[in-house]
Amino acid sequence: MILELSAAGIAAALAGGAWYGRGYAARASSTWPAEGRMIDAGEARLHVLETGDASAPRILMIHGASANLRELWGPLAADLARDHRVIAYDRPGFGHSTRPKRNAHQIATQARLAAAVLQQTGSGPAIVVAHSFGSAVALRLALEHPELVAGLVLVAPFTHAYPHQPVWWARLAAVPVIGDVFSSAIVPWVGPTMARTSVASNFWPAQAPKNFYDDAGVGLVFRPSTFRANALDVCATKTEFAAQAPRYGDLLTPTIVISAEKDKIVSPKRHARALAAELQSVELVTAPNTGHMPHRLRPDLVLSAVRRVASMVSAPAER
Repeated sequence: MILELSAAGIAAALAGGAWYGRGYAARASSTWPAEGRMIDAGEARLHVLETGDASAPRILMIHGASANLRELWGPLAADLARDHRVIAYDRPGFGHSTRPKRNAHQIATQARLAAAVLQQTGSGPAIVVAHSFGSAVALRLALEHPELVAGLVLVAPFTHAYPHQPVWWARLAAVPVIGDVFSSAIVPWVGPTMARTSVASNFWPAQAPKNFYDDAGVGLVFRPSTFRANALDVCATKTEFAAQAPRYGDLLTPTIVISAEKDKIVSPKRHARALAAELQSVELVTAPNTGHMPHRLRPDLVLSAVRRVASMVSAPAER
């Protein structure tokens, strides 16, 4: 009898959690609504935001894990739009983009969807500005679609295999069935309350801006479907990066890598510095006393990098 009551109590708690999760998802989507347009990329419908002169050279911004297009848009879009057509999109399953039913965790799939964004938002190659996991997508985009990528600016990149396991919450959320329950019944309750610690770790050793949670739409990631999509992407990174990294040396794309000096989320040595050593046309910039968010703390470095890459790709070829 006691066991039956306990089982019934657990079932009721999980049902209540799932009900709360559905409500949370609706509230978060309303709090941070889609502000751009949707494009049909075949495998998914992608939320795209654009600004700047449509005839200007293009920039595509690709956000990292646990994020959405607001992450890079907030500190960079207005300044970049003075000289460029700026395009940002929510990666599949994040923000307001849908997610393919198959192989969405594969970087090849994500790069194919990034290519669709460029193909449907103008013409000519773009400079791609990417943060963290988004850098791996940007590199694959350059490898598979060099005609679409004029140059790369990679901020605190996450690009190489690593010896440890992915974080515990990603491993748990990625497990079939159990991960669905965790993502739908527990994460919407506890995620927002724990976000302050996670945000602080990303900005360490600096202080996180007071308005960051709202400005970047952090709460969107705690929607059940988004949280699970994020977990699946994160858990696939070791295998995906191991397969992709040997190709980095083939790239001739002008690239600036911005390394966060004191990043405790992604190892600068294992990722940014290793990448800079492998690429053929690259400049490595170190953001001093900066954690995993140089684009938020030192946007001037990113803007300067974009200008330098733009000058490289627009310079006349030697005869």
